[in-house]
Amino acid sequence: MNSKPPELVDRFVELRAQGWTYARISKEIGVSKPTLIAWSRRHHHRVSNLRALELEALADDCKVSRRACIELLGEDLRRIRDELARRDLADVPTARLFALQARLRREAYRLNEPPRLVESTSALPPEETTPHLDPNINWEA
Repeated sequence: MNSKPPELVDRFVELRAQGWTYARISKEIGVSKPTLIAWSRRHHHRVSNLRALELEALADDCKVSRRACIELLGEDLRRIRDELARRDLADVPTARLFALQARLRREAYRLNEPPRLVESTSALPPEETTPHLDPNINWEA
């Protein structure tokens, strides 16, 4: 069997997660496209997980990460709460502020969900898997 070094597979996973095409990866690491396609099938969970983590890091760098958005929403929510505390609750704009506060709170809760990662159970021994169940393990990071 023509086995490739694990480091080569790891490099494939990294490049594929970055969105490289099979043709470009093939030229970069010197592995045929059919082999890369087979690796893609075998390691698709690793590629997906790494892609999700890289997108999260990119979002953080661009200040649009969940953390940055939650911080901004929290800041806006605090400013609205402070404004509401200074206003007469009979004032019409106050109702608008309450609606805005509720919307911002819902958005903050939605953004606060943890990222979900997936791993295939195909690497587990047969006695540890159940054929009629989902063949993936899901967990929150």
